[in-house]
Amino acid sequence: MSHSAPSPSVLAALVLILFALAGPARPVAAAEAAPLASELHERVDRVPVTVQPLYGDAHRGEMIITQFRPDGDGPFPAVIMHHGRSPTNRAETPRFRYLDVVRYWTRRGFAVFVPTRIGYGDAGLTPDPEDSGRCQERQYDVAARAVTVQSLAAIDFAQRQPWVDPKRIIVMGQSMGGFTTIVTMAARHAGVIAGINFAGGGGGDPASRRGNPCSPGRMSDVFAAAGRANAGATPTLWLYAENDGYWGDALPRRWFAAYTEAGGKGEFVGFPPVGDEGHRLLARGMALWRPVLDRFLDGLGVKAPHSVGAPAASGWAAIDDPSRVPRVKPEVREKGYRAFLAADVPRAFAIGPKGEWAYRTGTDAMARTLERCAEYAGAPCRLYAVDDAVVWRE
Repeated sequence: MSHSAPSPSVLAALVLILFALAGPARPVAAAEAAPLASELHERVDRVPVTVQPLYGDAHRGEMIITQFRPDGDGPFPAVIMHHGRSPTNRAETPRFRYLDVVRYWTRRGFAVFVPTRIGYGDAGLTPDPEDSGRCQERQYDVAARAVTVQSLAAIDFAQRQPWVDPKRIIVMGQSMGGFTTIVTMAARHAGVIAGINFAGGGGGDPASRRGNPCSPGRMSDVFAAAGRANAGATPTLWLYAENDGYWGDALPRRWFAAYTEAGGKGEFVGFPPVGDEGHRLLARGMALWRPVLDRFLDGLGVKAPHSVGAPAASGWAAIDDPSRVPRVKPEVREKGYRAFLAADVPRAFAIGPKGEWAYRTGTDAMARTLERCAEYAGAPCRLYAVDDAVVWRE
């Protein structure tokens, strides 16, 4: 049976009709929002949205938006962070937060808005507007309209905050949230400067259909429609791991090709296996994706934080080669140093005269690392690595 995605103009028109039916945000009661991360200025609101499920009438509900921001008054650029979709339990997470990812962004001066879409957790499980029908006949364009409506509502909510720069919005997401990111690009929203897709797609179930998601050709069609609508406009970054149990290694590359061959602007980065499940790239692969994402953001004028006054790189070893770390025990190379590599910058790793070691991240990482290492060693320590460079010299 032949199939085709709706034209970009039809898709945009349907999205705008549903988006126009949304109303103002409603703050969530304190008991609903607790516990909050006060150091990240966490707050929870509910934003009304109207979505059209595959079956039944249009539904007006409330999407939960959890928001975070750095210290200060702003205006801050903002990230809209979209969550994924469990193949078995949409109720598992009452509201999505992604605190480690949030901290990555707030360190770079961004506010972060994390929607919990209709059909998940405390936003309500019924209806499920991302239900796209039978496995072999998935109508992913239906899900695309539903998630785009909500993504645009989250962008609009972020832009209305007085401490947000409305012209510097990044959309990103994991799994179904990565799909949401790419189809949002079709709207060519004037305030959106980039889209970041972590392991994006739909219809996957690693338990019953590992590496073989439902209707992958139809997914290609929807990505191609988004590429045509966003031709040559907003840059996107596509990040996938080789051992992704939802899509496998080949399909994401085909989806990316469909998007870019239709005119979409993007960069694809494939990573080696991440643990036993590459679909967890965002949560478990910061050591891999953080340098790549930092370089992408640098092209947008966003600088990663760094250690002030760091020594110059020595050329002793590559930063990601634990085997070259001197003096320490083998288990330190495989656990302690890899933990350092998984941490965000600014960061520092120091070594004592008899193999004592320490690392710290954040403000004054070098000084705090040397101080901690010296406490263990009872003697001065030396820096082995700072941020993304090995500085050790014999």
